[in-house]
Amino acid sequence: MPLSETNNKQSKSIEDLIAELDAPKAPECSDNGHCGEVRKVIKGKRAGSNNLAKAQSFGSNSEPVLHKNIIISKKYSTHAKRSLNNRGQPKKNGAGGKGVWGAPGCELEEAYLDTKDPNYDSEEEADNVVMVCVESTESQQNQTKSNLPELQTSEFESEIKLVILEYFQNGDAFEVIDTLKMFDLSKVKAQLVSYILSIGLEHNNTSKELLSRLLRDLKLELFTEDDFVAGFDLLMKNLDDLVLDNPEAPQTTGTFIARAIADKVLPKEFLNHEVERSDEKSMKALDSARVLVNINDHLFQLSHIWGNKGGFLAVKELTDKINELIQEYYDSGDAEEAIRCLKDLNVPHFHHEFVYEILDFTLQKGTENAINLTVDLLERLCKTVIITYDQLKIGFTRIFDLLPDISLDVPNANNLIETILNQSHSKGFVNEAIMDLAPNRSRKRFVSEGDGGRIKDENSQ
Repeated sequence: MPLSETNNKQSKSIEDLIAELDAPKAPECSDNGHCGEVRKVIKGKRAGSNNLAKAQSFGSNSEPVLHKNIIISKKYSTHAKRSLNNRGQPKKNGAGGKGVWGAPGCELEEAYLDTKDPNYDSEEEADNVVMVCVESTESQQNQTKSNLPELQTSEFESEIKLVILEYFQNGDAFEVIDTLKMFDLSKVKAQLVSYILSIGLEHNNTSKELLSRLLRDLKLELFTEDDFVAGFDLLMKNLDDLVLDNPEAPQTTGTFIARAIADKVLPKEFLNHEVERSDEKSMKALDSARVLVNINDHLFQLSHIWGNKGGFLAVKELTDKINELIQEYYDSGDAEEAIRCLKDLNVPHFHHEFVYEILDFTLQKGTENAINLTVDLLERLCKTVIITYDQLKIGFTRIFDLLPDISLDVPNANNLIETILNQSHSKGFVNEAIMDLAPNRSRKRFVSEGDGGRIKDENSQ
């Protein structure tokens, strides 16, 4: 059955309707032949108006409103689907947003290296790198030296003396050399050698030994043999002033010369080198050096000319010297000589060994005289701060830890150490902190309940 005209209109598809709406209408003509303009559809909602009229937009080339609505509806439908799948979750899995440093756990991943980063090192590019050894020329070395500040003799007190005194404490020659490399020494090398030696004249033999080793290291790093020859000559010219504070300066200077010859810092011909040495003190220094060099056929024997003391001794040798000191003090009772010998060892960091050894010696003797001698000597050493509180505490702690082993040979060791502590506390150089570290006195053993019951049964029988 053919479709009616009404049904045919209803059967039209939406695309056909859109095409009809987009097509321009023919102008209506009146009977007199006048054609009017196309009536424009006013955008807006009207009661009873057809909804399809709203699809017509202004202008013949504009996009249909219905087509726009279809595109927008697809957009929002896609957004809705995404929002349904990720509802309640943060953006970018927590890696997005202001003030966020990245997704949790990203710090465990391999970091990205920027090629502009100064620390960037590509393994692929490393294969193409060729290492070339380039020796600096004399012009480059001179240019480097010219950039350094020039050291003046007036700056020795502020720049050099503190470094040398610190070297006497730590014995680190590299620190001294690194400090000197920060200055241009080309004009003051002889004055600097003389100044360093004048500092050594005022210190003990351990410092002199360190200074001789420093001269040997400077010979390898900064100074030449000619610099040392000029420096020692300048030192001998200044002996008239140095002897005012150090009367033994000429003999000590001669010992420095002999040791420098043994270390190949000075040539052996220095002893016969013609320099202005007409004064008596300079000749005395040269004669002293000449005697030391002549009596030592093998110059390596002069390497111990300042003696092996303090930190230059092995621990076993140092312990033996401490035990000899303690034995001599016990035999003579001369506290002044014992203090002098301990100071001459120059090992303040090892005084806890002296405290330990003298306490152990006293416990082995076990006499009242040994206890009195030990307490008196420790009192003088502590009150004059020759032995510091820390060293004293370490020495007592070491003897406390070994009391169980000492008690095997000395059964009354606990009573003896308690007597020493009480006398030391009464004299004021041992405080409560050290006494609290001492082990408890031996007490009478209490029998257990089982033993007590067994003893009662035996008594009743």
